[in-house]
Amino acid sequence: MLFDPLHSAFLHIHVPTNRNTYISLTREGEVRVRTPLKDEKRIRRLLIQRSDWINAKLEILREAPPSHRLGETILFRGEIVPVQQLPQLQQSLEKSRKNTDIKKHYTRFYHNESLLTLPSRIRHYAQKMNLTPTEIRYKNLRCRWGSCDSNGVLTFNVMMMQLSYRHVDYIIVHELAHMHHMNRSKAFHDLVRTVLADEKLLRQELKAIRMH
Repeated sequence: MLFDPLHSAFLHIHVPTNRNTYISLTREGEVRVRTPLKDEKRIRRLLIQRSDWINAKLEILREAPPSHRLGETILFRGEIVPVQQLPQLQQSLEKSRKNTDIKKHYTRFYHNESLLTLPSRIRHYAQKMNLTPTEIRYKNLRCRWGSCDSNGVLTFNVMMMQLSYRHVDYIIVHELAHMHHMNRSKAFHDLVRTVLADEKLLRQELKAIRMH
C-alpha cells in the first residue's frame, strides 16, 4: 500500500528547537516527521515533495526478509537458512545454550565464509577496476560494512555474509572506488556506477538493511 502524503497517517514529532524538518521510517513502516512546524498543511506539502522517497523506502521494507530465530536459523547470503542445512555450524552449536555463545559461533561461521567467498570476488572487481589493494582484512565491525584507508588497505565486515551477493558486490566495489576517491563525491559515485549500473538502487537498499 502506497503512502498518500495528503491522507495517510504519520507521526508528528514537534521539536521547536529544530531548524529543519526530518522525515524517517521505522522498521514497521511508520512515517515519522520531526519538525519545528505545527501546521499540518505545511507538513503535508513537505510530505508531497518527499513522497517518492517515502514509497521507495516502504517498498524496500516490504521486501526485507523476516527475522530469524537464534540457534535455529541464520541469515546467510540474503536468505534465512535452517541451521541443519549447514553441518559445520550445526555441530558447533550443539553444545551451546547461551545466546552469547550462539552469537559467537555465528560470527565465526561468517568469518570462515568470508575467507572462502570474498577473496575471489574482490580480486574480480579489483582487476576490472585496475586496482591493487595493499592489504585486505576481514573483521567483525559494529557500525560499517567496510572501509578503505589512505594506504589502500581494505577492511570488510564478515557480517557481509548475511547479505545477498548483489549487495556484497556493491560493498566491494564501493570500497575499491575509495582507492581513487576517498570522499563520496559525484566522481566517486560515477566510478561505482561504471561497474554496477544500479549503484543508486543498491545504495538505497543497503541503507535500509539493519546490521545484525
